[in-house]
Amino acid sequence: MNKELKHFLINKFSEFLSDERKEFIENVLDNRTDYIRVVLEDIRDPHNANAIIRSGECLGIQHFHVIENENAFKLGRGVSRGAIKWVDVHQYPESATPTADVFNDLKSKGYRIVVTSPNEKASAPESLSLDQPIAVVMGNERDGISEEAKDLADDFIRLPMHGFTESYNVSVAAGLTLYSLVSKMRASVEKWQFNAQLKDDYRLRWYKKCMARPDDYENYFVKEFESQH
Repeated sequence: MNKELKHFLINKFSEFLSDERKEFIENVLDNRTDYIRVVLEDIRDPHNANAIIRSGECLGIQHFHVIENENAFKLGRGVSRGAIKWVDVHQYPESATPTADVFNDLKSKGYRIVVTSPNEKASAPESLSLDQPIAVVMGNERDGISEEAKDLADDFIRLPMHGFTESYNVSVAAGLTLYSLVSKMRASVEKWQFNAQLKDDYRLRWYKKCMARPDDYENYFVKEFESQH
């Protein structure tokens, strides 16, 4: 879609939204990031996966990559409380080597792979360098991160443990980890927000999600645009 048509559609859809709704969307856009992504490797309980997505969305994270080696992921509207509607969930159910495929794809996009693991090399999230975009990998509740993920990882992080319990629930661990990383990113990284083009892309997408039958409206607006050009 060319830039002129995109702006035309944004203006058209904006006429159907209240000023309060548009202001709210602008605030979310200003706080959205593609600098940190989340990778969920074979999460067993869909409730945990959806809870992680909900927490990540609240923190401004847009992209979630769900690797399904043995456990299928189901979108859950209850636990995620509508978060799924506003984020990008990338699923990989059919690849023979989904972990390697996802990691290699993210690395090709400039992301450093950061695995959560009780590894002796692991550092606390607040100590992690954020000199480049990162993809944070959470493993499943029983086995944690796969050996393949560990072999392909660039860095390891872990949360401190001071109690008798063996580990945090994976959704709690994700929430704590992402909060720490996002806080550090906002304080230390200069260009962590969406650029102007991404803002336009998501502004149009989110405007459409606020309406019933948005595709019908878009088709009508496109014809109007074409008749004027």
